[in-house]
Amino acid sequence: MKVALINPAVPASLKKENLGLAYLAACLEAAGHRACIVDELAGEDVDAELNRFRPDIVGISFMTMLANRAYAIADRIRRERGLTVVLGGAHATALPEEAFEHGDCVIRGEAELTFPRVLDAGRVEGIVEASPPADLDALPLPRRDLLRLDAYAAEGDELAGLSYRTLGVITSRGCPFHCTFCVNSKRESRLRFHSPERVVEELEYLVDRHRIESVAFYDELMATDGERFEAICERMIERGLNRLKWECQLHTRTVDADTLALMKRAGCVQVAIGFESGSQRILDTVQKHATVEQNLAAARMIREAGLRVRGCFIVGAPGETREDLRATERFIKEARIDFASVHYLTPMPGTVLFDAFADRIAESGIPWEKFTAGDPDTFACNDAMPAGEQKEVFLQLSARLAFRNYSWCDMIRRALREPRRALHVALHAIGKPR
Repeated sequence: MKVALINPAVPASLKKENLGLAYLAACLEAAGHRACIVDELAGEDVDAELNRFRPDIVGISFMTMLANRAYAIADRIRRERGLTVVLGGAHATALPEEAFEHGDCVIRGEAELTFPRVLDAGRVEGIVEASPPADLDALPLPRRDLLRLDAYAAEGDELAGLSYRTLGVITSRGCPFHCTFCVNSKRESRLRFHSPERVVEELEYLVDRHRIESVAFYDELMATDGERFEAICERMIERGLNRLKWECQLHTRTVDADTLALMKRAGCVQVAIGFESGSQRILDTVQKHATVEQNLAAARMIREAGLRVRGCFIVGAPGETREDLRATERFIKEARIDFASVHYLTPMPGTVLFDAFADRIAESGIPWEKFTAGDPDTFACNDAMPAGEQKEVFLQLSARLAFRNYSWCDMIRRALREPRRALHVALHAIGKPR
């Protein structure tokens, strides 16, 4: 059977390759089917590619911000082409009944093993619970050749102030923590890992085929199995892959001096940590399983290892006040964060946070396109501050951090590229929104 897998896009989409579809395509072909990936995010035209490939069935994978675009594509394909449409991905997994209104079948969860079984059974219908792969190394290598990887590598990820040809690798799935705003707060599948040997195999493929200078590790957390993580670093050094620049995300509890020193030898230049807030009350509210003191100590250890610190923070947690936000700004200064990313807390479907506000979210009528973790016009979870005030605080903090994150040369280059955006940031930085 010929299966077209569609990666939908909207203007706000982050330019990252969809490795989930590459894994799914590999598993479909291993089961005897033919697959193609129609990558709207890379500029491919859905109708033109479907006309070229002439599939028997279509699969569409999407996150929440892409839901309405995915539904529009699915509705048109079913209406105009009469093809069976299977929907999956994070949003369809969280809200399968909604997704089922636009498709013939919804597969909830990791579909690599289940989608081929559904096709082979000949009953592509209903809402199907996927069986997540227990052994990640048993999966075939993802079909990256079906993606326009050069379109992504050429984007040049910025890391430590410089831009590099960058592509991604997924080395593990899942997270042992249960922050209320994350899908892991409700995920039932256990934490699973690729072996160090498999990780290195994928890295060497990307170096040989796509001449990458940097690798993006897309894991939710990289070092939850410390022994495996250290083995990956050691093999990167042994194979000369430490010439690659890279960053990964760690949890405060997995930060230690010896591991950081090994990471630096393996090519790491920056460590990302979701500090979220400088207020202990807010950390406890979102169930971060860390203290402000632990976070400060982790930032200090990272700097002492000669690595940069990228801190991720949120605005809009339930009960958050201006004093909590002032504590966050004090933390950023005291921790000497090299690059601070601030996000507007968004109740994504599939999280404990979403469930707590589900009825109010439905009543609000806010479109899924606003659920980006960066759009302050999304649903506000914090009743301690008016939504308009939270939005302004978020925009002002984002603007001040922009001046902190970038050098004057970088700011000038960005201003020349996007003068209106630069003016917007500058006005918010001085507290004069327009």
